[in-house]
Amino acid sequence: MPGLAAGAARAATPSPLRLAPISATFVASAFATRYTAAASEPGAKLTYRWTLSLRLVDGKGAADPSLPGARAAVDAACDNRGVLTSTAPTFVWHHGDADHCDHAKMGPSGHQGLVTVVVGDGTWSCTATYRGTNSGTGGAATCRKAAPATRAAYTCRGARVKLVDSSNVYGVVNGGRPPAFLTRGKAYCLVSITTYHWNGGRGAKPGTLGLTSSTGTIGPFKARSSAGQGGAPNVNWFVDVPTAPKPVVIDGLYSCKDSDPKTWSSNPQSHGTGFCIVYGVPAVKSTASTTPKTTTQRNATKPAAKGKGGKAKLSIKASPDTGNPPLAVTFTLSSPKVVQWRIDYGDGQSKVATGTPPPTIAHTYTRAGDYKPRLTVLASPSAASASSATTSVQVGTSLMSFAAAPASGNPPLRVTFTLGTSVPNISSWSLDFGDGTHTGGAGKPPPSLSHTYATAGSYRATFAVKPGQYALVAAFAAITVGGGTPPVLSLTATPSAGTHPLAVSFALATNVPGRIVSWKLVFGDGQQTGGAGRPPASVSHTYAKAGTYGAYLVVAQQQQYGGVQYVVPRGGLAISVR
Repeated sequence: MPGLAAGAARAATPSPLRLAPISATFVASAFATRYTAAASEPGAKLTYRWTLSLRLVDGKGAADPSLPGARAAVDAACDNRGVLTSTAPTFVWHHGDADHCDHAKMGPSGHQGLVTVVVGDGTWSCTATYRGTNSGTGGAATCRKAAPATRAAYTCRGARVKLVDSSNVYGVVNGGRPPAFLTRGKAYCLVSITTYHWNGGRGAKPGTLGLTSSTGTIGPFKARSSAGQGGAPNVNWFVDVPTAPKPVVIDGLYSCKDSDPKTWSSNPQSHGTGFCIVYGVPAVKSTASTTPKTTTQRNATKPAAKGKGGKAKLSIKASPDTGNPPLAVTFTLSSPKVVQWRIDYGDGQSKVATGTPPPTIAHTYTRAGDYKPRLTVLASPSAASASSATTSVQVGTSLMSFAAAPASGNPPLRVTFTLGTSVPNISSWSLDFGDGTHTGGAGKPPPSLSHTYATAGSYRATFAVKPGQYALVAAFAAITVGGGTPPVLSLTATPSAGTHPLAVSFALATNVPGRIVSWKLVFGDGQQTGGAGRPPASVSHTYAKAGTYGAYLVVAQQQQYGGVQYVVPRGGLAISVR
C-alpha cells in the first residue's frame, strides 16, 4: 500500500503496523467532517487515540470590513486545545464545537482543525495528521517503536499542574467516553486522577482508574470515593499516586480510563467525554538510570513519600479540590511522628488532636469560597515552633451576568453595560468592548458602565473577572451598530421544571440571515431531534426520568466564505425534573 509508515524506513526493524493517511469527508447535512484512519496489523489488537486542536489562521483585520468575518481572528476562544477526542477508528468533528467560539468574527478561512490519530499495538505506534476542516487526505503516517527498557530516572519537583479537566457545572447524564490530553513535550510525575459518577444522585461503588496510551496502560489503580452534592454517596472517585521513591512518569498522549463508563458522568458541554481531572508535578531527569520491570504500571498501593532520614514528609492534599457546595472533601495527610496536630479547614472550622494525624480526614464545605486548608504539627511538647503545610479548595459555581442596553442602533451608539458576578475572591476585572478599546481594574467590578461605539459593525464585548489566583471567568454580549436588526437565535422551555414524566414545549426563535442548511435540538437526556433547513417554531419532548438536563439548539448556516454553526444557549438550558 503506497505511502504507508513513512517513518518506519528509518528504523532498524520495519514496523508490522500499517497506518494510511487520514481521509477527511465533509458531511453538509450534519455540518461535520468525518476523519477515518485505515490501520492494519494481522493478529494485533489496535488502539486509537484521536485529538483535535483548533488554531486561528487569519491575521487580525485580515477581512474586508464590509464583508462577513470583519475583524477576523480576534476571538481567541476559538483557539481551543485538544478538547475533542475519540478512541474509535473514525472521528467526527461537528464544526462549532469549540466552546465560546464567535464565528461572526472569523475571516474568510477562520479557524483550522489539526487532527491527529495515534494507532498502537502495544509496542509500535504510528501517527497520522490532517490539517484542515473539509474533504481531503492528510500526509503520510510515521511509525516508531516504544522506548527501550532502560530509561532515565526522574525526581518530582515543583507545584501541582492540572493536566486535564473535562468537568463543568452543568447537568449530566450517564455514559462517558475517555477524554484525552497531551503533556505537550513535558514529562510529569502522575499525582492524582479524579472522575465523577453522579448516576442520578446514587453514585457508584468505586472501581479502578488509570491512563492509557498507544504503548501501554498506567494502572489500573484501586479508587476511593467521597460524597457529592447533597451527601450523595460514592460520587467522586479518586486515586492518589505517590511520587516517591519510584514516580509514575507520563510524557505524551494519554486517555483517562474508568472501570465503570456506564455511570461515568458526561454532558454536551464535555462533548460526551467523562468528567476526569488529572494532576501532575514536573518530572526532572536525574543522572542515574533505572530499568523498569514492565512498561505497564499496576501497583496502586505504595508507601507514603519519605523525607530525609526515612521520615514522612508533612503534606496535605484535597480530593476533590473544586466543586459546588455542599462539597465533601477528603484530605490525605502525611506527617512525621509528632505529639500534636491541628487542621484548619479555612472556613472557620478546625480539628485538634494529640499524636500523629490520621492518613485521611473528611470535611464538608457548605458555602462558596476560595479556601486554604492548613495542617500544623508540633514535633515535641517543648518545640519552640510548629511546622505546617497548606493546600487549596475552591467551592462554588462561578456565576456571571452581563447585559448591554441598547444592543443595537446607529452610530454613534452609547451602550450601558450591566455587570454582575457572584464569583468569590475577585482580584481583578476587565471589560473588552470589542472595538479595540477596553477598561478594568483591581477588586470587584462596578455594577454598570457605559461606552460609545463610533463606527458601524458587529461587536462582541467580553466581561471577565479573575477569582484569586485562578483563571479568568468570562461572559459575553453582542452589539450591532448600524445594519438594522441583529440576528436572533433563542431557545426557551415551558415548563422548565416539574415532576417526571415532564412534557416540555420548546420555543425556537431563528431570525438568522442567510441560508440555514440544518438544525438540531439536543434535549440533554440522550435524545435529540433535527432536520434540514430552518427549525420549526416549537418542539415538544417528554423527560421520562428525574435529573437536571442541559438542552441546546444548533443551527448550521451557509455563508459566502463557508459554513457557520451557532449554538444557543452556550451553557445549555437547564431543565429540572424531579
